Amino acid sequence: MLVSDLVELLKSCPLVASVQASEGSPVDDPAVLRKLAEASLQEGVRILRLQGVPNIEAIRPATTQPIIGLIKRTYDDSKVYITPTLREIDEVIDAGCEIVALDATGRPRPGGAMLADLVSHAHQRGCLVLADIDSLENASSAIAAGVDLVSTTLAGYTDERKSTIGPDLELLRQVVQSVKVPVFAEGRFAEPWEVEAALRIGASGVIIGGALNDPIKTTRRFIPAKRRTGNVGAVDIGGTWMRFATFSPGWKLLEIERMPLLEERQARIDWIRAQIKAKGVTAVGVSTGGTVDPRTGELWEAKAIIPDHVGSVFSEETLGVPTAALNDGLATAWGHSCLPQFAGKRVATLALGTGVGCGFVAEGKILMGPRGEYPRLNDLPAPGGATFEELLGGASLSPNPTPEQIQKGLSAFFQAGIVLQEMYFPDQIVACGAVALSDWIAPYLRSPGLTATPFGLDAGLYGAAAMVLYPPKLG
Repeated sequence: MLVSDLVELLKSCPLVASVQASEGSPVDDPAVLRKLAEASLQEGVRILRLQGVPNIEAIRPATTQPIIGLIKRTYDDSKVYITPTLREIDEVIDAGCEIVALDATGRPRPGGAMLADLVSHAHQRGCLVLADIDSLENASSAIAAGVDLVSTTLAGYTDERKSTIGPDLELLRQVVQSVKVPVFAEGRFAEPWEVEAALRIGASGVIIGGALNDPIKTTRRFIPAKRRTGNVGAVDIGGTWMRFATFSPGWKLLEIERMPLLEERQARIDWIRAQIKAKGVTAVGVSTGGTVDPRTGELWEAKAIIPDHVGSVFSEETLGVPTAALNDGLATAWGHSCLPQFAGKRVATLALGTGVGCGFVAEGKILMGPRGEYPRLNDLPAPGGATFEELLGGASLSPNPTPEQIQKGLSAFFQAGIVLQEMYFPDQIVACGAVALSDWIAPYLRSPGLTATPFGLDAGLYGAAAMVLYPPKLG
C-alpha cells in the first residue's frame, strides 16, 4: 500500500475506528471486537486500528480495507509498550496488517533498539509505519527515522506534555504546520465538534477508540459522580467577611460561622482548617474572589480587595480534606445551575457584593478559562466611563448610597443585564449578593429572565457546597 492510497481512502471517510477493549472488559474477546469493527465498517469507516494478534486475525477476514496494527507488550527495561521491538512488528505484519503503529517517543526502547531500524524493517516487509508521538520534537525525529505517518496518540501520556481535557488540539496544530507527512489526530476524542476541529486544523484522519467501541469507558463517562454521605463544608471568602457553612449531603444548610476577613493568607487557611476539624466535614468547597486554578486550587491572580491573596492554595494538601475551589462568580453560577428550576438551562449569574462577579453555565459546564479565568464583566466600562465594579461593588459604594450613586448604580445594573444577555444568550439571569438584594435594586429583580437568587445572602456558600456535592466537569 502507498501513502497516497491511504490518503485517498481518508477523503471518503476521515474517521478511523480503533477497535480495542479495556483490560478485563467483557468485550475483550476477538469475536465481540469483530462485531464492533463490522458496525463501524457498515457506517462507512474505511480504516481500522487493531491491537493484538488474536483480534487482528479475527477481524482481518471481515474487511478488505487497510488495518493499522499494533501489539502492546511490556518489557522490564523500557516504558515503551506499543509495538516496541522487531518481534512485534513481524507479528503485526504476519497477521495481515498494511500499517504498523509503534511508539515513536524519545524514550529508550527495549534492548536499546533504534527506531530507524524498526522502520526500515517494516518497510522491507512492504508495510507502512505510523508513529505514535507525544511532542512536536518527537514527531520530527520519527519522520527523520523514516516513518510514513504520525499520530498524536501519546500526547499527555508521557512526561513531554501535560494531559489535556479532551484532545490535545494545540499539539496537532503544531505538528500539522511543521511536517510534510499525513497526520492523524488521536487521544481523548469524545465529541463530534472535536473531530471537526481536528480536520479543520489539517489532520488527514481522526482515530477514535473508547468513545466508539469501549463500553467500559463510555459507561464511566456517563455515570454521575458518587454522592457524598457525610456533611460537607463551604467557604466564602469576600472582601469583608470569611464564612464557613456546614451542609448536609442533601445540600441543606445546617450552620454558619463567620469572622472579619483575616489579613494574612496563612491565617485564613488555618481558620478554615480549624472549622473543618471542628465540624467534622468530609470535603470542602471554596468560593473566593480572584482567579483559582480548578485543578490545583492555586489562587494565581487577584485584586487588592483581599490582601495577601495571590499564592493561596486551596487543596486537600493544605486543608486536609478533598477540596474544590473556584472564583466566587463561577462557584455561585454553578450553585444556581444545580437548582431544579435552573438545571439544564443556560444560566448567567451576576454577583454584586464587595466586588462584582459573573459566571455562566450551559450544558452542565462552567464557562471559564483553562486556569479558572472568569468573565471579567467587573472591569468593563459602564455608562459614564466608570467600571461596573466601581458603580456596583460594595467596596465603592457608601454604606447608605446617595441618590446619585443609586441612579448611576441602577443604570450600570441594567446595562450589565444587557451585556450578559447579548454575550451569552442566557435563559435566566440570577442576581445575588448584598448589593443586588438591597432595597434599591431588589424591586427590579422580577422581570422575565431576571430573578433574585433563591439562596438569599448565602449564594456563595451554596455554590461552594455544590462544587463538592455535584462536581462540575472541567473543560
